[in-house]
Amino acid sequence: MVAAGKNHNPRHRLLVVGVLGLFFVLGFCYSLVVPPFESPDEVYHYAFARHLAAGSPLPVQTVNTNGPWEHEGTQAPLYYFLVGRLTSGIDQGDFDQLSVHNPRANVGNPLFPGNKSRMLYSARTWPLVGTNLALHIGRWFSLLLATCTLWLVYRIARMAFPGSFMSALLAMALVASIPQFAYISSVVTNDNMVTLLATAVLFWLARLLSVDSRRPIWTWEWLVLGVLLGLSALSKLQGLGLFGLAGLAVVWLAVRRRSWRLVLRAAAFVILPALVIAGWWYWRNHSLYGEWLGVRQLLTINGLRVTPRTWRGFWGEMRGLRYSFWGLFGWFSILLPVWIYRVLDGLSLAAAIGVALAAIRSWRARARSEPSGTLSWLSEPGVSVKVLLGVWAVGLIGLMAYWSTVGTSSQGRLLFPGISAFGVLIVMGLSFWLRVVPRRARTEGQHGLRRLRARLVDQPLTWIAVLPVLLVFCTFYVLAVLLPASYHAPGPVAALPASAREIHITYDDQIELVGVSLPDGRFEEGDEVPVTLFLRSLKKLPADYQLFIQFLQENRVAIANVTTHPGWGRNPTSLWEPGKIYPDSYSVRITGPVGSRSPLQAPVYVGFVSPSTNLPLLARGVDGAESAGVVGSVQIAATEPKIDNAVGLNPIRAEFDDGIRLIAFQIPAVVPHAYGRVPLVLLWEAYGNPGTDYTAFVHLTSADGRGLATVDQPPAPGRFPTHEWKPGDQILSEMELELPQDLKPGRYELWTGLYRSESAGKDRLPVVTSGRPTRDQQVLLGTMEVR
Repeated sequence: MVAAGKNHNPRHRLLVVGVLGLFFVLGFCYSLVVPPFESPDEVYHYAFARHLAAGSPLPVQTVNTNGPWEHEGTQAPLYYFLVGRLTSGIDQGDFDQLSVHNPRANVGNPLFPGNKSRMLYSARTWPLVGTNLALHIGRWFSLLLATCTLWLVYRIARMAFPGSFMSALLAMALVASIPQFAYISSVVTNDNMVTLLATAVLFWLARLLSVDSRRPIWTWEWLVLGVLLGLSALSKLQGLGLFGLAGLAVVWLAVRRRSWRLVLRAAAFVILPALVIAGWWYWRNHSLYGEWLGVRQLLTINGLRVTPRTWRGFWGEMRGLRYSFWGLFGWFSILLPVWIYRVLDGLSLAAAIGVALAAIRSWRARARSEPSGTLSWLSEPGVSVKVLLGVWAVGLIGLMAYWSTVGTSSQGRLLFPGISAFGVLIVMGLSFWLRVVPRRARTEGQHGLRRLRARLVDQPLTWIAVLPVLLVFCTFYVLAVLLPASYHAPGPVAALPASAREIHITYDDQIELVGVSLPDGRFEEGDEVPVTLFLRSLKKLPADYQLFIQFLQENRVAIANVTTHPGWGRNPTSLWEPGKIYPDSYSVRITGPVGSRSPLQAPVYVGFVSPSTNLPLLARGVDGAESAGVVGSVQIAATEPKIDNAVGLNPIRAEFDDGIRLIAFQIPAVVPHAYGRVPLVLLWEAYGNPGTDYTAFVHLTSADGRGLATVDQPPAPGRFPTHEWKPGDQILSEMELELPQDLKPGRYELWTGLYRSESAGKDRLPVVTSGRPTRDQQVLLGTMEVR
């Protein structure tokens, strides 16, 4: 055992224990705060372990016959076997109650505002019995594995930084404070087993590289390496990559010791135990699936990449990989503040460059002092360990890049088998930059702030401690804010707030929409509109009803839609307490198309869907009559608000009272009588705020003023009533005038105007000014010849 790995300083030992204890506490908090199965694939990992706990054989996977473990049934079984043994005495028959999937779950889209819960009942508090107890035992076993991993990270760092306890402590603290590492360490997943065993292999290789070259490597040391490699290969496919790393380390040991017999001896005593431990699993894959690794079977079930890789897609996937390395929670749907990822990206890039520059600087310094610079440099204490970690880190990243070309799941946790390498290398790279800070600050006085500044510059590792502190604060933020906001159901309110409007619509005599809060103002296509419903159940609901909110076009086509279980999936109706009012807030995105003919007064349609029929529940108003379910309206601007230069329209300037003017029109000059209907276009504009609703008309008259035909309709029927018009609004009105069957060929006049809709044509809006003839509060558009 190397001396660098030991630590006899009681203060140092206390600090190491403190970091381990803090990590365990954070992981334990995650295990309690994260609802059952609300981490990536945990429900499938647990189902695999539960299957083995029941005494069942290993699952055989096919494309069409998957159990509740889904694609995880192809994974190497060591972790699942151990969790199964730990939980085999627990009755887990209530698994189906906890594992009800949310059909609207938001998986992989952290920018979407709701449905963060993968399971429908994640807001419910489950007692620590049955499945929930077995799940938490599995989680705590994972946490124990991760704590052992963290201790090994420290031991590796002591060998990488011989003589620098603080550097080793910082590497360990950095790993312990990564929110995603603590999060994954507290859930049921085989990543924790392969991470521990990969770190153990790295520790053992670092130990072999750090011993004095004059001491022989004993047989038992090779056997331990073989056992660790075999267990790694039986934990996850990533463990196979460690065989290549071990081979490189053995070759380097042979070069250093000038003994190629060492390679043969190592191969004999490493490969044999590895084959005994893991060989049967890969032979089983070959026998069942015709391939040693079972990768094709896993990808077929989980998602084989079928579309070509593009640079844009690759960069987006790598962004997700980086985010999920530091902290991306739930089923990849809960983000930290974006600025944190940018800071961490910058520090990671600086660390990578710092590692390269530090290596070049160290090698050049050795090369100047000794002819055999490279060989002697690699033999320095700590250097060979750092090179080992660097090779493994680069290899893992390369494996991930390759995996992304065949699979569709590039996740940061897949890099955790190299977590010790990343921790050591980040401290190494950042230390390089801090040590090349100009020394001038060290001589700028010895009192007050100058003295403190000089001390900090003399101890650059103090600055690196800022990074773990930042990450620990992120962890507390996740535990106290992000996860509760994502999973906890909104509580009831005592009464309807003054800002809401009472509605009292009932659905199938089970659910009541008590009130609604809709925003004022006007929105545009692409905007998100805040809508808050106030709901209560009239009795205990036996089923979980999904609700929908839609904004409708005038033809009842939805231009915005939210369909979800209440509470953005956090508050399913079967959990409601009868009689209590639950506020339910949404951001409803307007997807369109809104159209350019006019702004839109979009009806807001709210309803509930029966899970048995998949049809909307019958809605009734406060009077008991059947209701359309419209609870209000939202104003949406036209897609192209200015259309006064539309091709083919004739300009006109006819102003009417109450803020309405006609600015353009189109009528046919000649119409064959056989057409029957004459298309007309009028372009209106508001120059004020009309106080009521008006109907437009066009009259066909003879030259002596006798009326022959008419068409009446609001300027934007069913779309935008005139009392909602604002200055600058433009409304393109399309009408059809039906010609009388006995109309004789000749020339006729077309007149237009407006009247109050409630007056049935009697109360016409006065014409204020017009450059055309007017009579009886109507304006002459022109003449039309009928042939």
